[in-house]
Amino acid sequence: MIDSGLADMARLSIKEIAALAGLCEQSIRNKIKTGEFPAADYRSGPRCVRWSAGVVRQWLESTRTPTEQ
Repeated sequence: MIDSGLADMARLSIKEIAALAGLCEQSIRNKIKTGEFPAADYRSGPRCVRWSAGVVRQWLESTRTPTEQ
């Protein structure tokens, strides 16, 4: 889970998100294509995309099963 001390506006790479979610990077990319994961909210170039930690935290919390909460 994302450290609660991490600012919601911190920028996370797909590699960092995959590690937090326990998924491979390709699984995250597939979820983006199918709409199961939000599109990147920050781009600093054509190949450099990032997600804010708050968006990732919300997604992780929404995908947890009741037994994980």
